[in-house]
Amino acid sequence: MLAANCKTLQIFWLLLAILAGAFIYNLEDQVTIYKENGLLENLQAGILLLTCFYMVVVGKNLQGSSRYAAWMFAWVCLAFFFREFDVRKTDWPESAHMFFGKPGQYIWFLPLLYILVQIFRNIRFYLRNILLYLLSPMMLYIILGGVLISMAAIFDKQIIPTETKFWEEYLEIAAYAYLFLAALLAPTSFRNIEAQSK
Repeated sequence: MLAANCKTLQIFWLLLAILAGAFIYNLEDQVTIYKENGLLENLQAGILLLTCFYMVVVGKNLQGSSRYAAWMFAWVCLAFFFREFDVRKTDWPESAHMFFGKPGQYIWFLPLLYILVQIFRNIRFYLRNILLYLLSPMMLYIILGGVLISMAAIFDKQIIPTETKFWEEYLEIAAYAYLFLAALLAPTSFRNIEAQSK
Protein backbone atom coordinates (compact mmCIF):
# COMPACT_ATOMS: atom_id res chain seq x y z
CA MET A 1 0.00 0.00 0.00
CA LEU A 2 2.77 2.42 0.99
CA ALA A 3 4.78 1.51 -2.12
CA ALA A 4 1.74 2.21 -4.32
CA ASN A 5 1.23 5.58 -2.65
CA CYS A 6 4.92 6.40 -3.20
CA LYS A 7 4.62 5.59 -6.90
CA THR A 8 1.49 7.71 -7.25
CA LEU A 9 3.12 10.63 -5.44
CA GLN A 10 6.22 10.37 -7.59
CA ILE A 11 4.28 10.36 -10.87
CA PHE A 12 2.00 13.20 -9.73
CA TRP A 13 4.93 15.34 -8.57
CA LEU A 14 6.89 14.70 -11.76
CA LEU A 15 3.94 15.72 -13.94
CA LEU A 16 3.32 18.81 -11.79
CA ALA A 17 7.00 19.81 -12.02
CA ILE A 18 7.01 19.38 -15.83
CA LEU A 19 3.79 21.37 -16.30
CA ALA A 20 4.92 24.15 -13.96
CA GLY A 21 8.31 24.31 -15.69
CA ALA A 22 6.74 24.50 -19.16
CA PHE A 23 4.39 27.26 -17.99
CA ILE A 24 7.13 29.36 -16.37
CA TYR A 25 9.57 28.79 -19.24
CA ASN A 26 7.05 30.21 -21.72
CA LEU A 27 6.27 33.34 -19.70
CA GLU A 28 7.40 36.59 -21.30
CA ASP A 29 8.80 37.98 -18.03
CA GLN A 30 10.96 35.06 -16.86
CA VAL A 31 13.48 37.29 -15.11
CA THR A 32 11.00 38.35 -12.43
CA ILE A 33 10.37 34.68 -11.68
CA TYR A 34 13.95 33.45 -11.34
CA LYS A 35 15.82 36.60 -10.25
CA GLU A 36 17.66 36.74 -6.89
CA ASN A 37 15.06 36.61 -4.08
CA GLY A 38 12.39 36.31 -6.79
CA LEU A 39 9.36 34.02 -6.85
CA LEU A 40 11.25 30.75 -7.40
CA GLU A 41 13.85 31.45 -4.70
CA ASN A 42 11.17 32.50 -2.21
CA LEU A 43 9.20 29.33 -2.95
CA GLN A 44 12.37 27.30 -2.45
CA ALA A 45 13.01 28.98 0.90
CA GLY A 46 9.39 28.41 1.96
CA ILE A 47 9.47 24.71 1.04
CA LEU A 48 12.77 24.21 2.86
CA LEU A 49 11.59 25.99 6.01
CA LEU A 50 8.32 24.02 6.02
CA THR A 51 10.23 20.76 5.56
CA CYS A 52 12.66 21.72 8.33
CA PHE A 53 9.91 22.47 10.87
CA TYR A 54 8.01 19.34 9.91
CA MET A 55 11.08 17.14 10.38
CA VAL A 56 11.75 18.70 13.80
CA VAL A 57 8.22 17.62 14.83
CA VAL A 58 8.73 14.17 13.27
CA GLY A 59 11.94 13.72 15.27
CA LYS A 60 10.27 14.89 18.47
CA ASN A 61 7.60 12.19 18.06
CA LEU A 62 10.13 9.39 17.49
CA GLN A 63 11.50 7.40 20.42
CA GLY A 64 14.55 5.60 19.04
CA SER A 65 17.82 6.53 17.36
CA SER A 66 15.98 7.61 14.22
CA ARG A 67 15.01 10.79 16.09
CA TYR A 68 18.49 12.17 15.42
CA ALA A 69 18.42 11.10 11.76
CA ALA A 70 15.15 13.05 11.42
CA TRP A 71 16.70 16.10 13.08
CA MET A 72 19.74 15.83 10.83
CA PHE A 73 17.39 15.91 7.85
CA ALA A 74 15.77 19.03 9.35
CA TRP A 75 19.15 20.71 9.83
CA VAL A 76 20.22 19.99 6.23
CA CYS A 77 17.00 21.67 5.04
CA LEU A 78 17.80 24.65 7.29
CA ALA A 79 21.30 24.87 5.79
CA PHE A 80 19.80 24.89 2.27
CA PHE A 81 17.34 27.57 3.43
CA PHE A 82 20.20 29.88 4.42
CA ARG A 83 21.86 29.13 1.08
CA GLU A 84 18.74 30.15 -0.87
CA PHE A 85 17.43 33.06 1.19
CA ASP A 86 19.61 36.16 1.48
CA VAL A 87 18.14 38.18 4.35
CA ARG A 88 20.49 41.08 3.52
CA LYS A 89 18.39 41.80 0.44
CA THR A 90 15.17 42.21 2.40
CA ASP A 91 13.73 45.17 4.30
CA TRP A 92 13.37 43.10 7.47
CA PRO A 93 14.28 44.72 10.83
CA GLU A 94 17.96 44.81 11.79
CA SER A 95 17.36 42.23 14.53
CA ALA A 96 16.16 39.74 11.90
CA HIS A 97 19.23 40.51 9.78
CA MET A 98 21.45 39.72 12.77
CA PHE A 99 19.56 36.50 13.56
CA PHE A 100 19.21 35.08 10.04
CA GLY A 101 22.32 36.67 8.52
CA LYS A 102 25.88 36.86 9.74
CA PRO A 103 26.94 36.48 12.50
CA GLY A 104 23.58 35.08 13.71
CA GLN A 105 23.72 32.14 11.28
CA TYR A 106 26.51 30.60 13.35
CA ILE A 107 24.07 30.10 16.24
CA TRP A 108 22.41 27.44 14.10
CA PHE A 109 25.55 25.30 14.30
CA LEU A 110 24.79 24.60 17.98
CA PRO A 111 21.86 22.24 17.21
CA LEU A 112 24.05 20.56 14.56
CA LEU A 113 26.74 19.91 17.16
CA TYR A 114 24.17 18.32 19.49
CA ILE A 115 22.74 16.16 16.66
CA LEU A 116 26.20 14.99 15.56
CA VAL A 117 27.15 14.04 19.13
CA GLN A 118 23.96 11.96 19.42
CA ILE A 119 24.53 10.32 16.03
CA PHE A 120 28.09 9.33 16.96
CA ARG A 121 26.83 7.96 20.28
CA ASN A 122 24.40 5.74 18.32
CA ILE A 123 26.68 5.07 15.34
CA ARG A 124 26.45 1.28 15.72
CA PHE A 125 22.67 1.43 15.29
CA TYR A 126 22.97 3.46 12.08
CA LEU A 127 25.70 1.28 10.60
CA ARG A 128 23.84 -1.92 11.51
CA ASN A 129 20.63 -0.66 9.88
CA ILE A 130 22.04 1.30 6.95
CA LEU A 131 20.22 -0.91 4.44
CA LEU A 132 16.88 -0.24 6.17
CA TYR A 133 17.50 3.49 5.75
CA LEU A 134 18.60 3.16 2.11
CA LEU A 135 15.59 1.02 1.19
CA SER A 136 13.01 3.10 3.06
CA PRO A 137 10.31 4.88 0.97
CA MET A 138 11.59 8.35 1.88
CA MET A 139 15.11 7.59 0.60
CA LEU A 140 14.01 7.48 -3.06
CA TYR A 141 12.83 11.10 -2.81
CA ILE A 142 15.98 12.18 -0.95
CA ILE A 143 18.10 10.64 -3.71
CA LEU A 144 15.98 12.27 -6.43
CA GLY A 145 16.31 15.59 -4.63
CA GLY A 146 20.08 15.15 -4.40
CA VAL A 147 20.35 14.35 -8.11
CA LEU A 148 18.34 17.46 -9.03
CA ILE A 149 20.45 19.67 -6.71
CA SER A 150 23.59 18.30 -8.40
CA MET A 151 22.09 19.04 -11.84
CA ALA A 152 21.23 22.59 -10.70
CA ALA A 153 24.86 23.05 -9.58
CA ILE A 154 26.01 22.18 -13.12
CA PHE A 155 24.00 25.14 -14.46
CA ASP A 156 25.05 27.36 -11.54
CA LYS A 157 28.76 26.75 -12.21
CA GLN A 158 28.15 27.22 -15.95
CA ILE A 159 29.53 23.75 -16.73
CA ILE A 160 26.58 23.76 -19.14
CA PRO A 161 26.51 27.42 -20.26
CA THR A 162 23.11 29.11 -20.12
CA GLU A 163 22.03 32.69 -20.67
CA THR A 164 19.62 32.72 -17.74
CA LYS A 165 19.35 31.23 -14.24
CA PHE A 166 16.00 29.62 -15.07
CA TRP A 167 17.18 26.01 -15.22
CA GLU A 168 19.21 26.31 -12.01
CA GLU A 169 16.27 27.73 -10.05
CA TYR A 170 13.74 25.38 -11.65
CA LEU A 171 15.79 22.26 -10.83
CA GLU A 172 16.36 23.49 -7.28
CA ILE A 173 12.66 24.02 -6.57
CA ALA A 174 11.92 20.55 -7.98
CA ALA A 175 14.69 19.13 -5.74
CA TYR A 176 13.32 20.78 -2.60
CA ALA A 177 9.83 19.63 -3.47
CA TYR A 178 11.15 16.05 -3.51
CA LEU A 179 12.74 16.64 -0.09
CA PHE A 180 9.32 17.77 1.15
CA LEU A 181 7.77 14.56 -0.19
CA ALA A 182 10.50 12.60 1.58
CA ALA A 183 9.56 14.40 4.80
CA LEU A 184 5.90 13.41 4.37
CA LEU A 185 6.98 9.76 4.13
CA ALA A 186 9.49 10.08 6.97
CA PRO A 187 7.23 9.21 9.97
CA THR A 188 6.21 5.86 8.47
CA SER A 189 9.72 5.18 7.17
CA PHE A 190 11.40 5.87 10.51
CA ARG A 191 8.86 3.83 12.48
CA ASN A 192 9.35 0.87 10.09
CA ILE A 193 13.12 1.15 10.54
CA GLU A 194 12.79 1.19 14.34
CA ALA A 195 10.41 -1.80 14.25
CA GLN A 196 12.58 -3.89 11.90
CA SER A 197 15.79 -3.09 13.73
CA LYS A 198 14.64 -4.74 16.98
